[in-house]
Amino acid sequence: MKFTIFQHVPYESPGYILDWIKEYGHSFEEVNFYDHPGIPDIRETENLIVMGGPMNIYDDEEYSWLPDERDFIKQSVQEGTKVLGICLGSQFIADAMNAQVFKNEHEEVGWFDVDINEKNLPKKYKGIFPKHFKTFHWHGDTFSLPKGINCFISSEATSNQAFISENVAAFQFHMEMNPDGVVALIEQNETLFGEDLPFVQKPGQMLHMNKYHASNRKILFQFLDTFFEG
Repeated sequence: MKFTIFQHVPYESPGYILDWIKEYGHSFEEVNFYDHPGIPDIRETENLIVMGGPMNIYDDEEYSWLPDERDFIKQSVQEGTKVLGICLGSQFIADAMNAQVFKNEHEEVGWFDVDINEKNLPKKYKGIFPKHFKTFHWHGDTFSLPKGINCFISSEATSNQAFISENVAAFQFHMEMNPDGVVALIEQNETLFGEDLPFVQKPGQMLHMNKYHASNRKILFQFLDTFFEG
């Protein structure tokens, strides 16, 4: 299989997703909008992965490539391409499916618990996600749900953490985040930690929770096996 990866800033990389792609011997191309913001040929896009970034999906004045990216993602979703969105990527998917993207009540940054509602999870994904698990978050925006689709993961700070339909999967949180990725995010966002916020952990606390990376990687690999190959 071939994967096209949309990356918006150098410090939000595919992380463990790229490990999975390489481990299974799949091919991939990276579209780095921060460096060369060119849209690929949609006819040659077999599977699309859309990563995170600090921008909002409608920051068109600052990021001139956003309208083209929105159109590409919407067309991909409509044509049945497998599309996985992480954080900002999940918000692109929600927008492409006519849901709303808006500022969340709380910024959610660090390792926080999520809860799984298995009754809202398509049958083939049951058993992949523990009923409760701790995962990494870094977002200030959120989304409403597309019509006819139910949320299956929530956290204390964010009601809608994830949804899946036949060919799309949208996750606000970061199961793909490896230890280097956490360090890079902290280094790029030092001003965020100047005040105490209820769902923003301090850098030292985040960096001392590395034990959760392995379990997130395992869950992610099981999900990717099912979503892209099942």
